[in-house]
Amino acid sequence: MIKQQNIIFDNDLSFNTEQGGIVENDIERLNLFFHETCDTNSICLIGNKLEWKPKIWTQFEQEKIRKLKEVNIICLLGDLTDFFVYFQKQFSSVKVSYYSFHLGFQINFIKDTLTRKKITYNQYTRKQGVYTSTGTMRLNRYILIKEGIDKGYNFYYPKILYNVSKDFEYQISQCLGLSTEKPKEINERRLFRNDLTQNEHNAKQIEMLSSSYINVVATIPNTDWLIDKDDEKYFDTVLSKTIPFMLCEKDSNKSGLELLGFLPYEGFELQNDSNDNPVLRWKLLLSDNEYIFKDLEKIKELYDKNQRVIEHNFDRLVNTDWESERLAQYNRLPTFIKDQLDTNIFSFMK
Repeated sequence: MIKQQNIIFDNDLSFNTEQGGIVENDIERLNLFFHETCDTNSICLIGNKLEWKPKIWTQFEQEKIRKLKEVNIICLLGDLTDFFVYFQKQFSSVKVSYYSFHLGFQINFIKDTLTRKKITYNQYTRKQGVYTSTGTMRLNRYILIKEGIDKGYNFYYPKILYNVSKDFEYQISQCLGLSTEKPKEINERRLFRNDLTQNEHNAKQIEMLSSSYINVVATIPNTDWLIDKDDEKYFDTVLSKTIPFMLCEKDSNKSGLELLGFLPYEGFELQNDSNDNPVLRWKLLLSDNEYIFKDLEKIKELYDKNQRVIEHNFDRLVNTDWESERLAQYNRLPTFIKDQLDTNIFSFMK
């Protein structure tokens, strides 16, 4: 029997760098499972570049990895093809395989959104051009909110503490090679009362989305390694027949979510959607499209131009048998991976 080890990149994982790492000695097969976007597969600043933690981890563990017979990368959310190609090049003596089961975990976000399907039967008048409401502050959201405040967009956001602003401003300056802007505390601008139930909050969010033409979606950034891993913020936007403008990974707007059969929206200025520097990409995408965001007539023209895409994506979301597609993906996996997924370790996917 092959001696194997599973590593699940979740919030419970510790890289144990002070104890020499987490790859066990004398194993032959290493299975790497990626699901959700969490601390162990998030980004960190190294020098003047944002790096993905699992990529840095492979460099730290490279001596142990080179002794393995095989490594299996199992993606339960989004697409990790580029990471698979990188892994093959770095460890050419090891058999590296990639298995996509992206609906394994991503279906949870879709099912969550579809619980709100009945809310959209109410008819709302679209009167707001561009909208966003953020919760947990992240670098891309910080850049978005600063732009929103500067341009007077009707955005909603939590309080940003001075030390949080200081940390983000340092990351921005390092990635752009510029002097650090002065950090400042930013008072909250909330849309919802704190005492709303989750159902009341969801209904209010759908109402706001359905009353807007464009929603800026800024999911957890993974600097272009883990892509197409959108969550309920994207799917709620599609459900509301609102246009999502993506401030995420490279080519998020150009590709749409084609992995799941959704079409990209048209009419935005996307020459910088492929920029390799995520901070520069986010800032330029916002500045390139400012002339649209600030002009309600241009927004309406863009919305009308996208009617075919809006209807296709709505239909794909609400009329697809997602459980059947998920099962088909599962059935294509090799038995030894299905055996691991069927254990209690992955009970969160049941």
